[in-house]
Amino acid sequence: MARLTSTLASRIALVMLAAHGVLLPVLYFELVHVVEAGLTDQFATQVRGFARLVADECELGDALDTPERTKALLDSVILRGDGVYAEIRGGGLDRRSAAGAFPTTPPHRQDLHLGEGGDGVYYLMLPIEHAGRQAELWLGFDEKATVAQIAEARTNVAVALSVYFVLTMVAGMLLGRWLSRPLIELGRRSRRIASGDYAMTLGARTSLREVTELGEDLERMRGELVGVGERLRREIKAKEAIEVERRTLEEQLRRKHRLETVGTLAGGVAHEFNNALVPIILYTESLLLDAPQAGAEREQLDGILSAARRAREIVRKVLTFSRTFDAPRLEPVRLDAVVDETFKLFAALVPPSIRVEREVATDTPLVMADTGSLSQLVMNLCTNAYQAMQTTGGVLTIGTLRVDAAASDGDAERAPRVELFVRDTGHGIDAATLEHIFEPFFTTREVGAGTGLGLAVAHGIATNLGATILVDSAPGRGTTFRVQFEAAQVAAADAAEREAERSAV
Repeated sequence: MARLTSTLASRIALVMLAAHGVLLPVLYFELVHVVEAGLTDQFATQVRGFARLVADECELGDALDTPERTKALLDSVILRGDGVYAEIRGGGLDRRSAAGAFPTTPPHRQDLHLGEGGDGVYYLMLPIEHAGRQAELWLGFDEKATVAQIAEARTNVAVALSVYFVLTMVAGMLLGRWLSRPLIELGRRSRRIASGDYAMTLGARTSLREVTELGEDLERMRGELVGVGERLRREIKAKEAIEVERRTLEEQLRRKHRLETVGTLAGGVAHEFNNALVPIILYTESLLLDAPQAGAEREQLDGILSAARRAREIVRKVLTFSRTFDAPRLEPVRLDAVVDETFKLFAALVPPSIRVEREVATDTPLVMADTGSLSQLVMNLCTNAYQAMQTTGGVLTIGTLRVDAAASDGDAERAPRVELFVRDTGHGIDAATLEHIFEPFFTTREVGAGTGLGLAVAHGIATNLGATILVDSAPGRGTTFRVQFEAAQVAAADAAEREAERSAV
């Protein structure tokens, strides 16, 4: 409603509507009063003049000499004019015309206004004197025709004023549109300039001097602002380039410091892990040679061997967040398969006080990733969630869901994303700690209880895979880590073929 009443044309129409709302009722009642008074006076003058002629005939003529003449005179009032009732009362001259159709009871009062009495008859009484005798002449005239004329006049006045109202409103709206057209043109040109069309000029072709002067003033102001805006745009662009370069150099410097800090530890960590993994792999392979070809025992040994080999692969990538190494071998991967594998493994490792749940969406597309890196990423996030609930217990949820671009950021042209999330019901993380959780060696645990590399490695893996890792947490309501991947743009046939190959292996 506010939008409809904010234009010049609509406001002119509203002003005219308000003015007519006040003036038209007054004009209507005044016109009706004048017409009604004119018709009433005309009717009253006519019937009173006629009644006076009849009274003079009664007084000066011989109409009252005999009953027959009196009756003939009274009947003539009804038969020759608009009379509907005629009677003489008193003085021994009581006579009443039988030609009238009404009333059934003789009148006892005179009408001073049309419509009085509600019987449609206008009564007059004139005193007469004949041959020394006093009497009253009562005449009744049909007033319905005049009342109908008055009603018709009211209708005509109402119709005429309605037509006048409609025509004036249409004229007012057209006037408002004509007056607002140059202003609308100025607004359109202003919006085009604001959208980047700086060649557009401000001005409107109109005969209104005020609008012409306004356009000229706006054009001068536009010229000044365009020059200032262009200078500011160049300065801002230069500052943004400097800021980007500064951030790039700072990031390179921080990365170099992390490499120097963690690189020293990398060789020793890899050596110790390999020393621990080699006998595990050798003993497991030896046991597999003697194990039956099918059964739970062989399945468990295969799981141990697979986990050990994956751990050896993880050793090579332990510093993914800070090292510059060859790009990982990316291939279309289904996240729910990685979640299922991690769910089976982690559900068997956590104590009974922690319940592990799985929430996997069925409509998630494939993502381009490295299976080994994904497994390490999920394991690190699950380990962090488990440690947050180690003393209190709770629920650890691993899952995936589809995030449509149009619903998240309004860009419908972007490919959908797939989100991997790990949620716990632990103690949560405060805002100050959230700023540092991905820094290497940062930990809130006791000395010796944690290395501070788990979340840093997870962040490095996510970044290396082109994913975005987000954290939602607050003290007392748990923590949710969300890793969002762009959906893989691969043909369905290729994806099915790769999935079949992976299942065969």
